[in-house]
Amino acid sequence: MKGLTHFISGLAAATFFPQAVQMAHTESSFILVLGGIFGILPDTIDFKFAQFFEKYHYRVDPDPNKPDTQAIANTLAQAINDTHTSGKPKSILFNTIKKGADLWRQYRLYFDIENSKVRVTMGPLVNTSKKVYPGTEIEGVKVAEASLNCKLCPQVYDKETYVDIMSGPSFCFIPQKDGSVKMDFLSWHRRWSHSLTAGLFLGILGWLFLGLWLGFGKALIYGIVITAGFWVHVLEDQLGYMGSNLFWPFTKEKTVGTKSMHSGDAMPNFCTVWLALILIFYNLSQYGDNSLQGMPFLVYFAYTFIVPLFVLNVIDKILSQWEAGTKEEKPALATVSVLSNEAPTKTASLHQLETIKEVEDNFG
Repeated sequence: MKGLTHFISGLAAATFFPQAVQMAHTESSFILVLGGIFGILPDTIDFKFAQFFEKYHYRVDPDPNKPDTQAIANTLAQAINDTHTSGKPKSILFNTIKKGADLWRQYRLYFDIENSKVRVTMGPLVNTSKKVYPGTEIEGVKVAEASLNCKLCPQVYDKETYVDIMSGPSFCFIPQKDGSVKMDFLSWHRRWSHSLTAGLFLGILGWLFLGLWLGFGKALIYGIVITAGFWVHVLEDQLGYMGSNLFWPFTKEKTVGTKSMHSGDAMPNFCTVWLALILIFYNLSQYGDNSLQGMPFLVYFAYTFIVPLFVLNVIDKILSQWEAGTKEEKPALATVSVLSNEAPTKTASLHQLETIKEVEDNFG
């Protein structure tokens, strides 16, 4: 999930401990914020530090002006084949193709598990928001394949990976006892930093450190909040595909997630933040003179989460049906315009072609 989601969730977790809320209310303690800070710590460790210490056996760095699709496919296949031949893990990094300040050449990696092949497709230009510029595909070979000398394990993550903006993805290929090769997407991510044991260790460490200053009795709640914020992050990530190494160092591999969502999906992130805020308001309302005191939690939850979520879902379905109807009408209108040779349609088509040509001229 997104960083904001993890921060708010960690903050919400801290409010479930009455002593922490009381300390924040009477002592102006930062303890609730501490839950949010440790709620985003696992990803901070990975994206700000861990990925830069990762070493790769292969690096794919396509030429921005003449990207060689076949060479990319061959390098990917070589990394997998070398893993099988050597019996040792091999890692590979795919760099993105930057064409301008806000322009990137997209390409896709596909693992054909059934036929033991890999396929690379060179795509169009996109901006940082991943908006596609139609008609900007390269000339020449757009799709290339390479064969593997081994079987690939069924992939936990998507079979097709997009390489487009910012830093590119990486894979670690791991040989298996049966001769197949397992793929580990972003192998540097969600290892020890996303384990429940690491959260427990940090909680104990925080308790001992703050205990020297505040006293071990009072500092215990700080350790609990640290662990709670950290654990919420780890458990939220388990809703996705990649999973985490939950019990490092006792386990070596990631526990597969529930595959309920992708970390970047808008609606799950929105609902999680919404739910966290609702829980924060309810937990804080239990202290001081507040109109929510005495209200059953289930009633509060129904009014603030279930009912609005139902209404939002209805609105979303109505808008989806309206958009689907609009898309069905557009081709018919376009056909009428073309058949009648109306000038506005021709002008619009020329304008679209000029826009595409302008993108190509400005960014190569």
